[in-house]
Amino acid sequence: MKNEYVVLFMIAVIVIIFSLTDARNIFLGSIINRGHDGYYALDKYGEVYVAGNAKYRGNLGFNEDFAADLEAVEEGYYILDKYGKVHAFGRAEFFGEANLDQNAVDLEVLEDGYYILDSEGRVHEYGFIDNYGETVNGKYVDMETTDNGYYLLKENGQIEIYGGARSFGEYVLEEKAVDLEIVNDGYYVLDSKGNVYTFGNAKNLGYEELENAVDLEPLPGYDGYYVLECHGNVYSFDAFAGFYSPEYSEECKYMDMELV
Repeated sequence: MKNEYVVLFMIAVIVIIFSLTDARNIFLGSIINRGHDGYYALDKYGEVYVAGNAKYRGNLGFNEDFAADLEAVEEGYYILDKYGKVHAFGRAEFFGEANLDQNAVDLEVLEDGYYILDSEGRVHEYGFIDNYGETVNGKYVDMETTDNGYYLLKENGQIEIYGGARSFGEYVLEEKAVDLEIVNDGYYVLDSKGNVYTFGNAKNLGYEELENAVDLEPLPGYDGYYVLECHGNVYSFDAFAGFYSPEYSEECKYMDMELV
């Protein structure tokens, strides 16, 4: 009986610490339903880490830094490499690929095709989807799509709007912008130091000062988000769901996270 009290006391202490911490890299206890069943994490070599009910379907396993992006779909996922090649796993449908000079940065998947963005701002479309334009002015790091348009994020934080996508504002950043994420009537911008910038109805739930933040993933209900940094630490902001972080790496290698 005494041991049971000790265990209960330790659990209570953990819960109190967790509740008083705004940014957490703590993944303990039972899985909580927060609108998703798990996640994938991609490293720069093309290795895929799975958590929760995310299903491992293969990886690239490059010996060099060639991976660029991961996109999850129903019963599968895509890995984009820096040359613009698209590697489809599971039931992900292949629509084509680019031939780039190691400057592919993002893949955005729609129902009938996908876009590949390169760092110069060129948008390459494959399948039965529309190209809404491009500017090619600066260095680009991310892309997000809407039903009738898309956004292009530049390294300095500027956001270019194409088609029917709506502008909710932008900041010119001191640190490198690394990720753009759309929510209902708004969007987030994450910089490499972990700062989270909100626009429109995107909720600011806090941030963690980091050296190499790489990705932000909002919950499906937009009431919380995760931030991934390159060593594999995952920080939760009202998004704790009980999933373990990827294996920690001394090397700065993790680059993308996708919820499922």
